[in-house]
Amino acid sequence: MEVKKRLVSRRLGVGHSISDLSAFLEENAFVYLLRCNDKSLYCGWTCDINKRVRTHNAGKGAKYTRARLPVELAYFEVYEDKIVAMQRECEIKKLTKPEKERLINGTANII
Repeated sequence: MEVKKRLVSRRLGVGHSISDLSAFLEENAFVYLLRCNDKSLYCGWTCDINKRVRTHNAGKGAKYTRARLPVELAYFEVYEDKIVAMQRECEIKKLTKPEKERLINGTANII
């Protein structure tokens, strides 16, 4: 019987805006939610969140966000390991929009 090994999530912090980032800028991986101009949400992961948000707003990010500019950082989680961040990104992408909104508003810790 095969046992699935799951990496332990080591979330280092959570924030809701660029100003919340200062304590975490030296960390390795971020999972983020952007609020697009049409109020939709986009989820991604990156090693440099400031640069990634600027890239999205310059129209050079994901195809989805290019048509919905400008975007703003609505939520992020900080991880030491990019593999765990990528797994968390997949988990968040499977959430419904109301579940993502609860995550952003801090009314649910959905892991």
